[in-house]
This record gives sequence, structure tokens and C-alpha cells, in this order.
Amino acid sequence: MQNFKIETDRLVITKFDESMAEIVHLNSLDVYNRKFVPDEVFETIEEARGAILFLMSCYDGENKGPLVYPIILKSGENIGYVQAVPLKDGEWEIGYHIAENYTGNDYATEAVMAFAPVIANQLGITHIWGISRGDNLASCKVLEKCSFNLQDKSI
Repeated sequence: MQNFKIETDRLVITKFDESMAEIVHLNSLDVYNRKFVPDEVFETIEEARGAILFLMSCYDGENKGPLVYPIILKSGENIGYVQAVPLKDGEWEIGYHIAENYTGNDYATEAVMAFAPVIANQLGITHIWGISRGDNLASCKVLEKCSFNLQDKSI
């Protein structure tokens, strides 16, 4: 994964670097992140930097994960991330977050549609789980648009 880069019409999905700590910190503070993924909220830039350094260490090629990549608008703004997270028994989950100021533009859908087949191929898997809380309607809609099949609906 030396040169991991996915491009869509509007987005670039690539590797984190330490210079992204401030924007990762800021992107993590929105109300949706606090509600739906509170373990991915970084209250300080230093917390974000530590998380980025850990995530960068996961790019070593062993595919143990989590494999998390920033989503950058082609105009240069870092707007969130997309990820593959190991579950159990060799299964993986896809995840994503778009900063609140950028939601409602189908960026998550665009990122997931581009990322899922690339990461599945890289990991040598034939499917990836999309897991969302039932009350996270925006995330459920992303999964639906990306053709994930509903297996269970509970909160």
C-alpha cells in the first residue's frame, strides 16, 4: 500500500499524514460524531495526532487494521474519512464520517462506492459489512445507496 490513492470526480482518498492532525481534530468534534462514534472524537490536536500516528502504523501491509483513509475534496479540504475495520473471523466492516459542514452532498456515498471494491480486493475478501445504528438515518441511507443488503434492523 505504498501509494494508496483513489480518485473520484470530486474526491481523493489517500493515506493520512501527521500534518492533518488539526483538521482531523476539528472534523471529529461535530454533534454526529459525538453521538454515533464517540470513540472517534479527539478533544485536542495532540489526541488527533496520536490517532493519526497509530493509523499510519496500520498501513504497513499486514492488513490487520483498522485501515482508515482521509477523504479530501479535489479543492483540497479534508472532509472526513473512510475505513475498513476488522471484525472477527476474517470479516471486515466499512465505516465513514463526513464532517458536519460537508454533509448532504453525497460525499460519503461517493467515497464508499469507490473505496469498498478497492479495499475488498486489497484484503482478499468477497464482502464487507456495513454496520450502522438504526437511528443514524444518514448512515443507513449511505449503505442503502451503496447497495448493502439489510441483515438486521435494531438500535
